[in-house]
Amino acid sequence: MGRARPGRRQTEGAITPQRIVENAVLVAFVLVVVATDWRWRRIPNAVTYPAMLAGLALGAWEGLPGTLFGEGLLDHAAGLALAMAVTYPVYAARGLKAGDVKLLMAVRALRGTTFLLYAGLFGALAGGIVALAFMAARRASRSRPSLNALLHSWIPYGVALGAGVLVALAFERVA
Repeated sequence: MGRARPGRRQTEGAITPQRIVENAVLVAFVLVVVATDWRWRRIPNAVTYPAMLAGLALGAWEGLPGTLFGEGLLDHAAGLALAMAVTYPVYAARGLKAGDVKLLMAVRALRGTTFLLYAGLFGALAGGIVALAFMAARRASRSRPSLNALLHSWIPYGVALGAGVLVALAFERVA
């Protein structure tokens, strides 16, 4: 067996007690987010902030102080800040709502940058499918809204991002 590459988690892909807890918290968090975004068009702070704190606590469990872009608390905290820095411009341009940004921050705090990239990719694909389905359903309705009204209507993007997280988690288990 060769040595692990520097900066890579020794337990990446392995089923450890910490990974089991991370996955359980992540799945519970995503299911609550999907339900609240679908039902009330909101992703409440009462859900996102505790998930972020859980991610930081799991980072501390992994190692104190940790290494930047490696493992431990420092990695989880830096990832949280990085997720905010990357998604804030999209929020400012009104491409995402604040709850969506905090959802992505919590996912990053819980699981890491690589996982977030896959979850974001699958979430974007799911978001496109959801958007097309919503547009087709609204276009087929009796009111026949204009294209401008269709493009500016509400779409539950937290649901799509949540689906992306679950798909990424499923692919991680398969691979």
